[in-house]
Amino acid sequence: MRSMPSSDMVSLISFLAVLLIFFSIDVRSRDSAASKPWQASLFEWSSRIGGVATAFSLALGWVDLFLPDDSTVIHVMFVAGPGSLAVLCAIVLGLEMLWQREDPS
Repeated sequence: MRSMPSSDMVSLISFLAVLLIFFSIDVRSRDSAASKPWQASLFEWSSRIGGVATAFSLALGWVDLFLPDDSTVIHVMFVAGPGSLAVLCAIVLGLEMLWQREDPS
């Protein structure tokens, strides 16, 4: 895997910060009822998992930003792995609109 220069890491950190705000708003707007359909539980948990993965990736990216460029303490995969999981969870939450439409009756 290629090394990531600081300018690309800043762009990735900015994207992850916006994604973290999205997950935090989404988690706060959900109610945790005991009996839910399976898709409601899926979307609730993907919001939680995505938030944790985003926070982890953002923290590692932030630390890596201040390390020297020739340092290999934090590999790019440690930032890209949880970040990719967070993006996957965001895509799943985007698909939520297909299942969670309320009946207008």
